[in-house]
Amino acid sequence: MNHHRQHGSDGFTLIELMITVAIIAILASIAYPAYTEQIRKGRRAECRSGLLQSMQQQERYYTQFNQYVTFATGAATSKTQSFSGDSLAASACSIAAVQCTSGTTAVALNQCVELQASMRSGNDPVSLLYITSNGDKGCTYNGTARTENEKQCWP
Repeated sequence: MNHHRQHGSDGFTLIELMITVAIIAILASIAYPAYTEQIRKGRRAECRSGLLQSMQQQERYYTQFNQYVTFATGAATSKTQSFSGDSLAASACSIAAVQCTSGTTAVALNQCVELQASMRSGNDPVSLLYITSNGDKGCTYNGTARTENEKQCWP
């Protein structure tokens, strides 16, 4: 028996296609969580950068007027930045400035400010980053306060 294939009938079998789809699905199931974690890390980095920039603006204001500027989350202020990105709508977080919460006399004299960055994305375990003019840093991770030494906050 001499079997000849016709030239136009070459192609993939169903099993070959199923194996290819299975391999792509396995690779995607590994890659997607890593991708989303990198997006979260990028947003946290944007928030840290926004906090540091806003703190520099606070320090410049303090040297001129001997006090810090306090403002609510997302409030428009011409003195310091109240969001982390180029615009509020495109930012990863909103920034608020409040007086430090420690019981020192410096707090009573408005000599300390705490900047708090609230994450705008609801699926990040880090919900709040903060920095004070005294140099303290930290975050709220899964509802628990953490210090700057933890890699989730300020790596």
